[in-house]
Amino acid sequence: MNTPFKNESKSRKGELSKSDKASTSLGHLLNPVLKPIQDWISGRSVREQLLIKASLFLISLYVIFFFAIAPALDSLHKSAAKAQVLDRQWGELLGMQSELKSIKSLPVMDAVQASEKLQTLTTQLGPLNKITLQDTSARLQLKGVSPESLGEFLPELRKVAQAQVLATNLRLDSQTKLWEGSITVSLPSAASNH
Repeated sequence: MNTPFKNESKSRKGELSKSDKASTSLGHLLNPVLKPIQDWISGRSVREQLLIKASLFLISLYVIFFFAIAPALDSLHKSAAKAQVLDRQWGELLGMQSELKSIKSLPVMDAVQASEKLQTLTTQLGPLNKITLQDTSARLQLKGVSPESLGEFLPELRKVAQAQVLATNLRLDSQTKLWEGSITVSLPSAASNH
């Protein structure tokens, strides 16, 4: 009698035989290695067998965690930190872009106007600071400038005086914690473009 259940079991046997072939070839390779271990474990008491199997299970969990899960968690953690850094850098770039747009919108001034504004900025830094003008460039000699004042002064060079920094030779005095040195800038000319 040919029932559908018998046909189904025959087709399953065909499927199993294909997978059995793969496991059999793998079994033939591992059998010489695993056989002594299996014999050793089967020679132990039931309690020892249980402890050995539990130990192997815990070791396999550790290996899986160490090689599969831990690297993924590490990547996830690092990606959050990288995203924060990229967001901060993006904000800085947008700030620079808006600053550049505001500078480009300023009317072009000539070297005389720029030098007057540069002298005003330099005197605001303190009485020890000097400026030497030469055609379309200037050299600023700075002495005893606080880090905060220098941090405010450098962006103002570009915004107010429309000067471009060509060279700097600044050093921080280790005792007074004040900046000293020189800054060379180019001043705009009426023919220059932004």
